[in-house]
Amino acid sequence: MRRLFAAIAILLALLCASLYTSHRLDGMTGSCVQQLKAAQQLANQDDWEQARTITSRVYQTWMDHSFALHALLRHNDTDQILLSFRAVDQYLLLEEMDQYAAANAALITQLQLLAEMERPTVENVL
Repeated sequence: MRRLFAAIAILLALLCASLYTSHRLDGMTGSCVQQLKAAQQLANQDDWEQARTITSRVYQTWMDHSFALHALLRHNDTDQILLSFRAVDQYLLLEEMDQYAAANAALITQLQLLAEMERPTVENVL
């Protein structure tokens, strides 16, 4: 009977850790998406410097969490997002609105999909 309770306690601890991680990732990616959308609006208004500042802040947030993200997520997902950040940064420097908008939209979509993959939904459990 003691083994059963120990197994249940371990499963509950893992479930709590998983839910906490999902919640944290959802919050972080949601904040990043909002900021990237704000940066795109600024770029639309030809305020490229402020758009670069906001995008750099989002990138720094991502890098501040990179150890945990690499430990918890698939390596390919995090690498693809880093490549997308670099593309967005390059188009911001060149001030190419069409290319920047496309790269920024791809980055936003990747962040949203990453959070969606980690949510505790029926599709993800099955």
